[in-house]
Amino acid sequence: MRVHYVLNHGGTPASKLADVEIHFEEGLLAGLKLVGCSVWRSKKGDAPTVLVPSRSYATAGGVRYYELLRGSIDEQDPDQSAGKEAVRRFKDYVRDEYCKIGALPGEEEKPEKAAGKRKR
Repeated sequence: MRVHYVLNHGGTPASKLADVEIHFEEGLLAGLKLVGCSVWRSKKGDAPTVLVPSRSYATAGGVRYYELLRGSIDEQDPDQSAGKEAVRRFKDYVRDEYCKIGALPGEEEKPEKAAGKRKR
């Protein structure tokens, strides 16, 4: 698997820092990529926020969101804490790798070029 960051140099919206693509290189998913993840500037000024694809649905109390990146079902773990931890680790990894790329001095990449080609 390889993570590509498509940096948003001066694009819109300004708070969007990068799009994230997950490229699969081996196994059944080889040759495919997962798109829809992104890195955004935090409104509070903290570390960047990583968003994963989600779908909205209406409820009586308003709109809710169903995140599409979820842990595998484990019948032994009723509250899905292991799955939530795996999603948190993924988001932390994407954020940490973006921070390394975003901190590189003097390297200007074109937005259409992918940055941060890292294998995991």
